Order: sequence, then structure tokens, then C-alpha cells
Amino acid sequence: MEALKLFAPYGPGWLGGVLLVLVAFYFGRQFLDEYKAQNERKANIDLKREERKQEEVAARAQRDRERSQMEGRIASQMERSNSLMEAMKTLMESVVASNEVLHSDLAHSQARSQGMAQKVDHIYDRVDLMYNKETNR
Repeated sequence: MEALKLFAPYGPGWLGGVLLVLVAFYFGRQFLDEYKAQNERKANIDLKREERKQEEVAARAQRDRERSQMEGRIASQMERSNSLMEAMKTLMESVVASNEVLHSDLAHSQARSQGMAQKVDHIYDRVDLMYNKETNR
């Protein structure tokens, strides 16, 4: 009632206008509050999305680093394996060459042994012949 008395000198139009302004101000304030809340929710969603993207980028970078390290280890292991294979190949070539030399020495030794055996047989035959001559006399 007191509020009506205040606006009585200005007429009912003023009262309606003031009420309209108050209602507009009230709903406008609620709209602005809701708009701010909506913007904050959207900003939080965007922030969380960015955080997820950053986490995905960091995880991808970590996987790439791990893959790169693994590929480096594999390459290093393959180099060592190739090195060992080359060393084994060289060793086998050396063994083959050594076997060829030993085979050649063995063949030469066998030939010399046969020659010595023939000489021993010849000497034996001579000694036997001399012994038979001495005993038959």
C-alpha cells in the first residue's frame, strides 16, 4: 500500500512502467545469471576437452618415444647379430682353410710314410738276405 501511495501522484501508467521495469530487471538478471553459468559450463567443458587433448598428445608422444627406443634397441641388437654372424663366417673360413692345410699335410705325411716304409722293407730285405747268406754258410 505504501508503494501505491508513492506512485499515486504520477498515475497508474507510472506504476505499470515501474512494475514492468522491475519484472524486466528480475528476468534479465536471471537470464544473465543463467547465461554466465552456461558460459562457465561451456568453458569447463572446453577446458576438459583441451586437457584430454593434451593428455592424448602426451600419451602419443610417450608411445612414440618408447617405440623409438625399442626400434633403437632392435637396430642395435641386429647390428650385434650381424657382427657375430660376420665373425662366425670369418671363423668358419679360417677353419676350412686350416682343414685344407691339415689335409694337405696329412697327404704329404702319408706319402713320406709310404716312402719310409718302402725303405724299411728294402733294408729288411737286405738284412734278411745277408742273414740268410751268413747262416747258410
